[in-house]
Amino acid sequence: MTFLDSLVDRLDTLPPGLLLLVAAAVLAGEVGLLAGLVLPAATTMLTVGLLARAGRVDLGVALAVTTTAAFVGDQLGYLEGRLLGPRLRGGPVGRWVGEPRWRRAEALVAARGGTAVLLGRWTAFVRTLVPRVAGAAGLPYRRFVLFDGLAVVVWVPGTVLVGWAAGGLPAGLPAAAGVAVVVAVALAVAFRRLRVRRRRAGRRACSGPVPARAGGTRRRPGSRRPGEGRTAPVRRGAVDRC
Repeated sequence: MTFLDSLVDRLDTLPPGLLLLVAAAVLAGEVGLLAGLVLPAATTMLTVGLLARAGRVDLGVALAVTTTAAFVGDQLGYLEGRLLGPRLRGGPVGRWVGEPRWRRAEALVAARGGTAVLLGRWTAFVRTLVPRVAGAAGLPYRRFVLFDGLAVVVWVPGTVLVGWAAGGLPAGLPAAAGVAVVVAVALAVAFRRLRVRRRRAGRRACSGPVPARAGGTRRRPGSRRPGEGRTAPVRRGAVDRC
């Protein structure tokens, strides 16, 4: 039995109201309480979608509850970052999160500003830190709300609907599709790394100052070599590799 099957079985035993309350607590706590480092928010949304497909909860109510909960959690994270600032990173929570994760979130916010809030929602672990980093960095709240609202409205209902759609597929097809997606992503990453390596190798081959030839003749002021100042003809078949 997979973790998702176990989670579905556990939530399926709860009344519909309590089920949505648990899902909302997980989504709000993912960012608001930094619980996203241990709680499977995305898996919870997929489970809600599966249970909505089975008729355990109303799909419209589930979408409204989960979207609102995720949005509220992000606002709590932003408020915490605005109030505590750098002290949050240097405290026990910051040490528990880890320096590399903080640096990734800070680099994203510094480079992209409000767009980082939109992009961070789609990255595991980063989405739990970006609202706090945005608050600590002084990102205007209006800008944060705009980009965060767009991200939540797309990410949360989209994930729930994926679970809802997967509930109507034949057994084994979701797993096969997941494997296909993983393989496609792996191939795309490998291809991108190969292109980056080739580009860096080309830059190294073309970089470096051109050494002056020893014993070179010095030109007199006002003199000009034959052809200097005019565009030299390109040899047939010559290739500029740099």
